[in-house]
Amino acid sequence: MPQRNFLNAVGNMEMALAEVLSSASSRSASPDELSRLLKLIIKKEIVLEFLLEEFPFKHSASNED
Repeated sequence: MPQRNFLNAVGNMEMALAEVLSSASSRSASPDELSRLLKLIIKKEIVLEFLLEEFPFKHSASNED
């Protein structure tokens, strides 16, 4: 159950960031605003990678890269 809750939270965060980026680009945000937003999204990805490494997910053979 904690794994499912974590993944749901990650999915919600991804959707929210996609909406923010879409909104910023549709309202003709400045290049500086878009750059700052993209930097924050990239930082979120880095932090998320560390969190996923710490969370014990079970992987099936079909999910391996």
